Amino acid sequence: MCSVRDSAAQLKASGAVVADAALGAVHSQKAVNNAKFRVVKEALVETLKEAVGAKWSYELSRAVEVAYDELATAIKMAY
Repeated sequence: MCSVRDSAAQLKASGAVVADAALGAVHSQKAVNNAKFRVVKEALVETLKEAVGAKWSYELSRAVEVAYDELATAIKMAY
């Protein structure tokens, strides 16, 4: 499975994120739609912001958002 951390590593290494068909199938079976992806993204960013505290920055927020968006796109493409 591909996590946000894996997505960030893939983006850094190759400029793209690839999710396998199994991950796409699970999300498809669970009817994960764009609205659900947005909710999870917002929750992830807010949770990390709280955990990181004073070290949180706009750049870190953007990096997490970009990695998550790339992962979400890869999952949707694997449906």
